[in-house]
Amino acid sequence: MAREEVCAAYWPPVYSYFRALGCGREDALDLTSELLADFCEGGGLERVEPAVGSLRSYLRTTTRHRLLNFRRDCSVRKRGGGTFHLPIEELDDTTVPADPAVADAFYDRQWAWTIVRRAMDRLAASYEARGKGRLFTALKAGLISPDALKPYAEIGAEFSVGEAQIKLEVHRARKRFADTLRTEVAATLGPEHAAPVVETELRYLLKVLAYGG
Repeated sequence: MAREEVCAAYWPPVYSYFRALGCGREDALDLTSELLADFCEGGGLERVEPAVGSLRSYLRTTTRHRLLNFRRDCSVRKRGGGTFHLPIEELDDTTVPADPAVADAFYDRQWAWTIVRRAMDRLAASYEARGKGRLFTALKAGLISPDALKPYAEIGAEFSVGEAQIKLEVHRARKRFADTLRTEVAATLGPEHAAPVVETELRYLLKVLAYGG
């Protein structure tokens, strides 16, 4: 994953973490922008040591250190050169708990949702490329929550196919989604991590989503 792509994809968890740790909105914007700029300019994933375990852990630790240094210096650097542009219009602070006691759990949930959203977007694009965008839209809800999927017969009627065909499409979509999730997780770990490490990280993130951290 390119450095700039990492920054564009994973700024929401970092920003939200700053906020949950008690940082004000403007300061959190400054610090997130600067942290990601330093990350991109400093080598990106190449600087994440295998011992750290994951980009998730690395950015969480780096965020805490950055905030400690900021509070120690008691100064705010201006946004501008040497920063990373954040799409501020996408921010929603209403769900961020300004409570350091739960900040780590909140950060991991935000990270997990980012992984899921990226995987879902990639899968949607692959279906669109094959001319099956409408089918993906019909199956999408069931990829995260099976109970949210419409009955096979209802979906089949929409596409003029039988239940057996829809059942097969659901099976394929879930497998592709699982594979895409693994790809997204692997991209945050680096090439030196073997498949079991990817599976461990993926299971942890899914658990975070299922049980709220």
